[in-house]
Amino acid sequence: MSDQFVSKNKADELQRKLKQNMSKETLGADEAVVDGADPIDSCEISEDAQHAQNGNETTQETEWAEAEEVSSVSASADYKKLKEQYDELDTNYKRLWADQQNMLKRFQKEKDDLRKFAAANTVEAILPALDNFDFAKKSLKPDTAFEEVIKSFDMLKTQFQMALQSVGLNEIPTNIPFDPAKHEAVTNVPSNDHEPGTIIEVVKPGYVIGDRVVRAATVVVSSKPE
Repeated sequence: MSDQFVSKNKADELQRKLKQNMSKETLGADEAVVDGADPIDSCEISEDAQHAQNGNETTQETEWAEAEEVSSVSASADYKKLKEQYDELDTNYKRLWADQQNMLKRFQKEKDDLRKFAAANTVEAILPALDNFDFAKKSLKPDTAFEEVIKSFDMLKTQFQMALQSVGLNEIPTNIPFDPAKHEAVTNVPSNDHEPGTIIEVVKPGYVIGDRVVRAATVVVSSKPE
C-alpha cells in the first residue's frame, strides 16, 4: 500500500515538473516574440525599408534628371542669346566696314577730281603766257635791239608769275633772314658787308602755295669773316 502511494507521488511530481518545463518553454517563446521580431514580420519590414530606399533613390535620380534638363535648356537659351548678339555685332561691323571703304573711295575720288580741277585751272591760267611766247617769237627780227628782247622776256616772266599767283602759287621772298624751312643754302660766303645769315644771292627761286612749301629757294648765305 505504501509502495503504491510512493509511486503515485513520484508520478505526480514528474508530471508537475513536465508541465513547468512546458510552461517555461511556452513563456520563452512568447518573450522571444515580444522582445524580438517575428521572422515573417521582420522580412516584411525589411522589404518595406528596401522599397522606401529604392523610392528615395528613384526620386533623387528624377530630380537630378530634371535639374540636368533645366540646366540644358538654360544653356541652350544662353547660347541662342549670345549667337543673336554675335550676329548683330557681325552685321554692324560689316556695315561699318563697307561704309568706311565707300567713304575712302569717295575721298580718294574727290582728291583726284580736285587735283585734276586744280591742274586744269593752272593750265588755263598759264595758257595766255604760252601764247605770248609765240607772239614774242614772231615779233623778234634780226635787227631788233637787245634791250627790246630783254624787255620781252621780262614781260613774259611777269605774266607767268601773275598766272601762277592766280592759282595760289607765290614766290618765296629772299629779302629776309635765312629760314631753313623755306631756304636751302648751297654755300656760305664770309662777308664783312652783311650780317651772318643774310641771303646774298638767289640761285633758284622757291615757291609756296598758302603755307605749304612747294620748293625751297636755293640761296647763298653770308657768314662771319674768318
